[in-house]
Amino acid sequence: MRFRTGVYAMWISGFLLFSGCAANRSALTGRPETPYPPSAPPKAEEIRHLPTGLQVSIDGMMEMLSGSRLVAVGETHDSLNAQRVERTIVRELHRRFPGKVAVGMEMFREPQQEILDRWVRGELTELEFLKASKWYESWGYDFAAYRDLLLFAKEHRIDVIALNPSKDLQKTVSRTGLDNVPSVLRGKLPEIDDTDPWQRAVLRGIFGGHAGHGGGDESFDSFYRVQLLWEETMAQRVVDYLKSPRGEGKRMVTITGGWHVRYGFGLPKKVVRRLPMAYAIVLPEEISTPEQREGRLMEAELPEVPLIPGDFAWYVPYESIEEKRVRMGIRMEEKEGRLLVESVVPESPASIAGIAKGDELVAFDGQPVKETIDVSFRVGEKREGDAAQITVRRGGEEKTLPLTFFRIPKPKAH
Repeated sequence: MRFRTGVYAMWISGFLLFSGCAANRSALTGRPETPYPPSAPPKAEEIRHLPTGLQVSIDGMMEMLSGSRLVAVGETHDSLNAQRVERTIVRELHRRFPGKVAVGMEMFREPQQEILDRWVRGELTELEFLKASKWYESWGYDFAAYRDLLLFAKEHRIDVIALNPSKDLQKTVSRTGLDNVPSVLRGKLPEIDDTDPWQRAVLRGIFGGHAGHGGGDESFDSFYRVQLLWEETMAQRVVDYLKSPRGEGKRMVTITGGWHVRYGFGLPKKVVRRLPMAYAIVLPEEISTPEQREGRLMEAELPEVPLIPGDFAWYVPYESIEEKRVRMGIRMEEKEGRLLVESVVPESPASIAGIAKGDELVAFDGQPVKETIDVSFRVGEKREGDAAQITVRRGGEEKTLPLTFFRIPKPKAH
């Protein structure tokens, strides 16, 4: 991202002049984001307390986080190490405060709360949970990135709270605005404050940085409304839980995209507006970007914000689930109660195993498959070099084909 500079330098110079310290103003340099800039580039696994510039250990950070009722973690959604940071924070808080920690996740919408509750109670297997929550339709990112966190929550009966609004409410607000929400949905509409100038300026920059978002004010207003709806709903969900009997005396770790918490004007401020509480922002920050990911990064020109982006930056190398996962190399279609192979990627594990277009998928390692997710889930459990037995029906005859997994570039397939 590109940043314009100079605003803070002018501000600090003016402050020192009027405070009678003009003689020293040229000796001070810095930016609002980094009042204590590090003397050397950060290294992987370093943790910095941004308000002081001090490097701290995990235990030191956790000691400081222990005084916060809200710990807001802002992730890069496709960064495995960001998700490792989240798991560490939840695990360490649970160790210090057993039975007194909850997790709020942007990855789930409010209507999915009952499914999350059933998961935590141990009533659903992983596959049942993925189907009931419609994980891939609702969130889309690989479940494996969040699997260990959700298993930890299930094992220790840690409440997981869905933070995002329903799709119906989101679509309505995007299309018609906040004032025209029909009565059937209006009860789900949170109180919304759109007056923060820094949030609006930053979001305009982000909007302009997304490819294809060259629209005018009307397009931005729709984008801005949805962002506010997300964050105000998240904040309301956090507060409703913490004020409820289930949440009494508990603290919550929220897991959202980084821009929902960076600088504090998103989720944290909106929570505190409803229920004053101590909070801390933790930002897993990638210190390296693989060449193949460069083209996916957003080019945005953002204003210089006179706020520290968070309380802690935990520097991590970038690692994606894509670097670990394997694929069969097929595209599937659910049709009239059957699961059919729509296409096969040449030289893929499926192609080498002899799977062909038009085959009906019957079983994976002896387990019946009826839906796309039945196959996707089992493929997700495999690693490079693992084998599987794939049963197909072709021309009325069933045959079981041995398949060995290896990594292939991501196609529009499973």
